[in-house]
Amino acid sequence: MASTFAVTRNHLIFGLCLPLAVLMGYLLAEPLESTSLTVLLMIATVLILPVLLRWYHPLLILSWNMTMYVAYLKGSPQLWALMSLIGLFFAVLNRSINPDFRFAQVPAISWALLALILVVIATAMATGGIGLRVLGSQTVGGKGYFYVMAAVAGYFALSSRAIPKHRVNLCVALFFLPGVTAIIGRLAQAAGSGASFLFAFFPPDFLPDEIGADSSFELGITRTGGIASVAMAIYCWVLARYGVQGIFNFARPWRMAILLAAMIIGVFGGFRSALLLMSMIFLVLFCLEKLWVTRVFPILVMCLVLGGACLVGFADKLPLTVQRAVSFLPLDIDPATRADAQDSTEWRLEMWKAMLPQVPQYLLLGKGLNVSGNELFLNQESTYRGLAARWEGAALAGDYHSGPLSVIIPFGIWGLAAFVWLLVAGGRFLIRNFRHGAPELQKINAFLLALFLARIVFFIFIFGTLNGDLFYFTGILGFSVALNVSGQQPNPSSGEELPPEKA
Repeated sequence: MASTFAVTRNHLIFGLCLPLAVLMGYLLAEPLESTSLTVLLMIATVLILPVLLRWYHPLLILSWNMTMYVAYLKGSPQLWALMSLIGLFFAVLNRSINPDFRFAQVPAISWALLALILVVIATAMATGGIGLRVLGSQTVGGKGYFYVMAAVAGYFALSSRAIPKHRVNLCVALFFLPGVTAIIGRLAQAAGSGASFLFAFFPPDFLPDEIGADSSFELGITRTGGIASVAMAIYCWVLARYGVQGIFNFARPWRMAILLAAMIIGVFGGFRSALLLMSMIFLVLFCLEKLWVTRVFPILVMCLVLGGACLVGFADKLPLTVQRAVSFLPLDIDPATRADAQDSTEWRLEMWKAMLPQVPQYLLLGKGLNVSGNELFLNQESTYRGLAARWEGAALAGDYHSGPLSVIIPFGIWGLAAFVWLLVAGGRFLIRNFRHGAPELQKINAFLLALFLARIVFFIFIFGTLNGDLFYFTGILGFSVALNVSGQQPNPSSGEELPPEKA
């Protein structure tokens, strides 16, 4: 009599995993060999595919403001950029296999982003291509093109799924709070050589003038961008969660305490820009909530008067980094600190004066982002020997410390037009959400609009680079689309709320 042999599911899984474990153990004996890395990467990719297919959207939200790099890829791209490309891939894959899955439709923003990408690619092709040094190119600057494209991809990936109403507060925390990771590199440096492996994922926030010098950290003396980023992450989360009116709810004083702590932490970073951006966000949100007609206004005025009086009386007694952060105010502060702040402003003004006459020659065809590696090397040598101005290296690399110049010089009038189109379309969309959005989203919609407007002012008048800051704008817009516009119809049996109609 014939007999049949049945293989259970557990036996099949065990039979596959055992030889795979043996293979991985063999490869990990020499993990840095190219063959081992390739096979291990393929195995990891296969294992993580189901997770990414299901959870790419919350993972993208989590990584968007996280200061983390993927060290084991060439060029060490930032995590948000890699997740943007992965997220867009899986969003398209979900659309191809699920007929009920739909991308959210905000045509004005989508067309503006596509126009910007078209200008970027056309400019790159007309000025020597997208040169990536990690792929053997003799030019540098290709990473700037990569981040512009990743920022656009991130918008479509963020907006590809609707955020359920009962998870809004969780997603707000996931979006803003990971910014605290910016301090991990500095903490790893303070921890000593035992934590040096963290530098591969969380690089220390050394300032350019600290490289090659003593980069020891002393709170109140050493400027550090990581502290400012931590403060901004907490500050944005509190205002997005509760709004200005909720902050002044004295029945819950811990909200005000967290906001004030975030601002104090921010000024300890030593950056004037951080304090200015926080102030602009608060002011715009205060006006959007129309709090000047409530009792909050006299309370705020009283707090500002008392705080200003204390600041005037004790400004020169504050830590040096705090003095530098408030050096734009007419206060009596340490002369050396004020001179350092003024020097930082003057070299930027010198660069802008030198670059403005060059704008007309790049109106029709931008300069692009690529620059010869030899030119950079020669400029660095000239700067070290005092034969070149300090700003020439930054200008050569396209780091103009000016948002408008970072758009119009590399991409001409066409890039500027596409970027302005994006800002106008995005602003109108955020205003519509603020005025006509769901009542339960009123606070977060007001904050996203305030943050977007403050970022625009900051980009134009204080500091900005297109390839470095575009993801801020696309992140705000993509997150707002995910909150307010639904493109897909979830299965009612899953327990999720049905989404609102498309805007």
